[in-house]
Amino acid sequence: MKRFTLSKQERLSSRKEIEILFLEGQSLTKYPVRLVWREAICPTPGEAPLRMMFSVSKKKFPKAVDRNRAKRLMKEGYRLLKPEIISTIAGQKYFHLGLIYTGSELLDFVTIQKSISIALERWMQKLQQETR
Repeated sequence: MKRFTLSKQERLSSRKEIEILFLEGQSLTKYPVRLVWREAICPTPGEAPLRMMFSVSKKKFPKAVDRNRAKRLMKEGYRLLKPEIISTIAGQKYFHLGLIYTGSELLDFVTIQKSISIALERWMQKLQQETR
């Protein structure tokens, strides 16, 4: 049975790791989402193969309610796609991913989920091309 969870171990919360992600990471964009990724060099024992962070601009969404809603929608969109992604990269490498909401207005869940799905598919295709 697939596990559609997003546990604490799967979240990227270290300020240092987030800085490295944005400094050294690669990115791609599928409006309204930007995906930033980087291969994790030295994972700690028991670490999840993918660690995620979600971000929404305070400048574009001044109200915390709107930022939190956008993050919730992105987390849900990712959470539903996670088992498929984990099975694709299982046992190969460890990655840190960041999803940034770049839209200027809050869109509906279906649109956000499609964007996340397309961005993650493109990312997996790039990974497969790099391993060949």
